[in-house]
Amino acid sequence: MSTAKFCIKHKVTTLLAVIMIAIFGLVFTTQLQMALLPNMEYPAAVVICYYNGASPSDMEELVTRPLEAAVMSVPGVDEVQSVSSDSTTQIQITYVDGTDVDIAATKLREQFDMVSLPDGAIDPVIVNMNISDMMPTAMVALMGDDLAQLQTMAEDTVVPALERVAGVASVDIYGGVDQQIAVEVDPTRAAGFGLSNAYISQFLAAENLIYPGGDMKNGSKTLTVSTDAKFQTVDDVANMILALPTGGTIRLTEVATVALETTDPDTIATMDGTNCVLLQVSKQSGANEVAVSNAVEARLAELKADNPSMQYAAPYLASDYINLSVESAMQNIVLGVVLAAIVVFLFLRRWGATMTIAVSMPVCILTVFILMNVFDLTLNMMSLGGIAMGVGMIVDNSIVVLENIYRFAGEGHSRMESCVEGTKEVTTSVMASTLTTVAVFLPLGLTGGLAGMMFKDFCLTIAFLILASLVIALTLVPLLCYFLLDEEKIRRQNLRRASRKSRANPLMALYQKLLGFFVRHLGLAMLVSVALTVVFVASCLSTNMVLIPDMDQGQVSISVSMPIGSEVDETSAISERISGIAREQVPEMESMYYMAQPESSTISLTLVNKSERDRSSAEVADGLRAALADIAGCEITVSTSDMTALMGGGDDISVEITGTDYGTLSMIADDLAAQISGLADAVDVTTSMADQVPQVKVTMNREAASQYGLTAATVGAAVRSELTGTTATTVTIDNKELDVVVRGDGASSASLDALRSMPVASSYGGYVPLSSVADVRIEMAPQSITRDNQSRQVTVTGDTRSGNTTAITAEINAILDGYAMPEGYTAEITGSYSQMMESFSDLLLALLVALGLVYFILASQFESFLMPVIIMMILPVAFAGALFALPLTGRDMSMISLVAIIMLAGTVVNSSIILVDYIKQRRERGESREEAILHACPLRIRPVMMTTLTTILAMVPMALGIGDTNEMMSDMGVVMISGMVISTIITLLFTPVYYSVIDQLSHIFRRRKPPAERPTPATSAAE
Repeated sequence: MSTAKFCIKHKVTTLLAVIMIAIFGLVFTTQLQMALLPNMEYPAAVVICYYNGASPSDMEELVTRPLEAAVMSVPGVDEVQSVSSDSTTQIQITYVDGTDVDIAATKLREQFDMVSLPDGAIDPVIVNMNISDMMPTAMVALMGDDLAQLQTMAEDTVVPALERVAGVASVDIYGGVDQQIAVEVDPTRAAGFGLSNAYISQFLAAENLIYPGGDMKNGSKTLTVSTDAKFQTVDDVANMILALPTGGTIRLTEVATVALETTDPDTIATMDGTNCVLLQVSKQSGANEVAVSNAVEARLAELKADNPSMQYAAPYLASDYINLSVESAMQNIVLGVVLAAIVVFLFLRRWGATMTIAVSMPVCILTVFILMNVFDLTLNMMSLGGIAMGVGMIVDNSIVVLENIYRFAGEGHSRMESCVEGTKEVTTSVMASTLTTVAVFLPLGLTGGLAGMMFKDFCLTIAFLILASLVIALTLVPLLCYFLLDEEKIRRQNLRRASRKSRANPLMALYQKLLGFFVRHLGLAMLVSVALTVVFVASCLSTNMVLIPDMDQGQVSISVSMPIGSEVDETSAISERISGIAREQVPEMESMYYMAQPESSTISLTLVNKSERDRSSAEVADGLRAALADIAGCEITVSTSDMTALMGGGDDISVEITGTDYGTLSMIADDLAAQISGLADAVDVTTSMADQVPQVKVTMNREAASQYGLTAATVGAAVRSELTGTTATTVTIDNKELDVVVRGDGASSASLDALRSMPVASSYGGYVPLSSVADVRIEMAPQSITRDNQSRQVTVTGDTRSGNTTAITAEINAILDGYAMPEGYTAEITGSYSQMMESFSDLLLALLVALGLVYFILASQFESFLMPVIIMMILPVAFAGALFALPLTGRDMSMISLVAIIMLAGTVVNSSIILVDYIKQRRERGESREEAILHACPLRIRPVMMTTLTTILAMVPMALGIGDTNEMMSDMGVVMISGMVISTIITLLFTPVYYSVIDQLSHIFRRRKPPAERPTPATSAAE
């Protein structure tokens, strides 16, 4: 019993199953998590370690090298890159594919526990990289005049409340100020008593403690004993009795000034011109980003209700953009369903057929939502894009079945026979077309690297959709036709249509004329086909290549780079000036905030919705770039927030030079930078070696130091204590822990001579100037030190005027080929081009595998080696024609457009399958090759046109970028539409030509065989 017959005979069971799918689909739709991007856990981690006051070279020697050695001992590590800068080491670890990053992080922690880092260095922090979690869930600004009070509110009230929200991983504070108890030692008075900063620090730590004493008996009870000597107030610290090394005691205030002070801010933040403390909220991996964002917003409203004086704003909430993305995608899905139903009605002019399609499409989509829940997928830009892309495809199978059922009814068959036999006749071609379409998504979903992570959800959802459409077409569609089909009415309509055949359709007449001409002139038809391919390919050669197309996310970022040594106040002043210009130049601005740090600042502008403004975010950025060009004394970069930056895209020009000696690296970098700067398209070419800063180097004179009983550690600790200060202990006041920092009076940091004169306590008593035991001088040193796999590295970076990274990379390769690189040194091109080529190569491999799978499926389906070749001969023209739309619409070739090409490999052959399969059936009935072609093609033109139009019209909203967030998928829609249009024309006109040519060649080949090997005449060559 066929599937259609079973469903019709068990109509109640079938309808109940459909109803259950609809109910569960609606329920699961509300339970699906929403996110901006799929869960893309990159096999990489970042390790960050802080050591306050250390120079880049000190960080490299004392922190980076030991940590790198520990990292390299962890199995699964593929590459290690590090950057050592002032007080900070950052190590990026790349694992081999398939490594469990959580297990690797545990092993890293075990190795780090065995590393001996200098005193004062903070334990390294390990952060596994998840691209989808790199953007914060929310940014919250607490506004007010007193930053210390805002900091206290953030630490004591807001941050704990937000961290208790389900799904929140961490809340980071920027822009506030801390309080500490400063013990500023008078060096003259301290020297008079024979005291050093280190001695005072040790005494403070010893006097501020809780010391457990054990147990004692008090009658029949056992009591614990504890010595409580904790400081309770600032006065307790100031009045501490200090024992002198020479005997006697003094109070701390006799040699130092003790006060509660506010620390100098390392970051200054403002929100719309008001000072603020910024809170960055990050979600837990796997948490529902929209739910977390909404919960954070609700918790802030509760805090505001409890404390009306609290002023806050949320300049960024992930839920806003995600909701826009979901709404836009849903809008496109609904439009696609409506347009597909309209196409069916216009072609068939029957309400029953239209109703069948209108019911089957939502059932398919609800089935996908159930499967998404089962496979733990989220509603994100890619999964919803897959549904929107597949809306037009899911009706293909239903249309083919529907049209054939109505054709059978028009030929006089009964309703049951029309539904059963009409479905049975096209089951083979429908299954073949479905399997070929699904086959292309298998290698795409299994692709490694960035492309595989990004498109996994896309591939799964569209595969679910198409497989569901196959099941619906073979089960529900025949049943609905059985209910809605009026065979008598269809016969009468066919009779009326036959009586009007004298008034033939001019388009159909033209098609039949062209088809007959090409079938009779095969050589000319093949030349036309090849010529079309050449023209399309030639037009695409000038297309630029990018990783990800630009997106208008409604955000503009301004980065400010200040001269080396600039204070945070200077950076803040420049940021205020830029903010004022932005307010004047950007009327589309909704909110703005900035974070200023020493030597750098970032100003973020949030624009109103795209529908409420005339300019795109890129145009706003261009206008700001021109308006800020006159600001001197800093480097200003204006950019839009895009996916390329989020996914690790780098500079247009990036050459990494690796070696051991910094002098040689500097020479090579300068040479290459000079040559690259001479290229016509290269701009802003610099080297990382150019960022050198003056630093003070204290070099020990060991012989002189030994005469005073001093060691390098003693001298180094004295210098650090004098300039940076030492945290001696902590004091809890009003439930808040405050550091007690012991430092000098700042006189030694006033000048180089003052530092040379700094007194250092001798082990034999008395003091000696620093210059007597060490050489103090200024020397130039790199601002940061980059290392790659434990070798030092210098980078040459720059941008291009045209954005054509392919052309500039070819020119740089020519420079590198002609450069005599010293032994042991290498130069490698990286940046956005490297990332793009890696993703493109993964996708091209996926395309080759997809083509192989399509061939295998077609060969198995038709039991023929030649039939798949006939069907797939349209692919070169279809691919070239699809890419032809890119230069025609002014777009670049990207990872998105290549994915569209892979999709076309499985979709454009569907029409050829329907056509060739029906030609084959007519030849089996005894028609000649030419008769079969001329009879079959006009009869199959209606289902071919219907399936093509439904697919194209469903993708029109996506191609036009309708909605606020559809720019990224717009390229895919354009390429798909162009490929579908051109492939349909090629299918209707040239697939019969390919069939005839291969059939004729096979006959020629067979005639050359010995008579004993000649096949029987009943066997068709194409079979």
